[in-house]
Amino acid sequence: MHDALRQREHRRNNRLESWLRDLNTDLDLGAASVERSFIVPRRPVVFLVGCPRSGTTLLYQWLAATGKFTYPSNFVSRFPRAPWVGARTQELLVDPELDFRGELTLERELQPDPYRSRLGKTRGLLAPNEFWYWWRRFLPEGPTHHLNEDQLAGIDRVRFRAELAAWEAVMDRPLLMKALILNWNLPWLAEAVPGSIFLHIKRDPFNTMQSLLEARRDYFGGTRQWYSFRPPEYAGLAGLEPPEQVAGQVHFTTRGIEAGLAAVGDHRRMTIDYAELCRDPGEVFARLGELLATHGFDQLGPYAGPLSFPCRAQVRLEPDEAAAVRKAWRALKPGRRLCQQA
Repeated sequence: MHDALRQREHRRNNRLESWLRDLNTDLDLGAASVERSFIVPRRPVVFLVGCPRSGTTLLYQWLAATGKFTYPSNFVSRFPRAPWVGARTQELLVDPELDFRGELTLERELQPDPYRSRLGKTRGLLAPNEFWYWWRRFLPEGPTHHLNEDQLAGIDRVRFRAELAAWEAVMDRPLLMKALILNWNLPWLAEAVPGSIFLHIKRDPFNTMQSLLEARRDYFGGTRQWYSFRPPEYAGLAGLEPPEQVAGQVHFTTRGIEAGLAAVGDHRRMTIDYAELCRDPGEVFARLGELLATHGFDQLGPYAGPLSFPCRAQVRLEPDEAAAVRKAWRALKPGRRLCQQA
């Protein structure tokens, strides 16, 4: 994603990037031994997947707020080359039991609002972070986010698993992470992390497409630039109008996820409807507890979170744009073609 095309408030902080690069270079030497101590996570790793703007961030924030999972916080995200070091350092700053006469623990609010975000970005030291920097250390870059067999074969699985295991061990809780970057390679991820499960959140297609167009306006100041992950069909979508692009993005992303999860198996996946999560999170929590229990983790406990969430389902696009989005979606019905790769 070209930084110069973003609205100013969404551009990278180059001084921070440089500072963190130097810090993580310093950590590299000490982190090199992790493969000798850790092999694979002991607990089930929970990967969240779904189309961008489908509710993945709400699902992520909600599960992180339960306190039952280890996850990449905004603080830990500063340690992409050694997240377990970040997690251990974070505990020194926030756990009163590790404090000595108030020397270290932070007294200010660490998570201002657990359910606020902007384009997937959260606020607060303990708020969950998407942590794409860590994922991109292992995954090769290309024109789309689908990886072919040769690219997958080149990924260091041993290191990948060892880092997850070292990270999990700090708090001895199941790891929780967004995995949208591998939406099109979920069987590989399932094989690379044998104890993992997948939560697929789905949202009404129109609301997802509407949110994608709104994200483009917020991020770039207009709708012409592509936002977020690119399906294998991206080349055929790139030259189309924005409503057709987001329709294809939702369609092909969902199709890729469902095909991947079908290969993973029922016992390792759970589908969550965004409206259902908003209406009755307690029921979703109970289903998740049952799934985790089948994988050896029965410590989720009773639900103590919000009884519901606001469900954003109103039409916010102008009538002409809303009509164009609906027309583009109808063009994706079986037997019709939106782009060359359809």
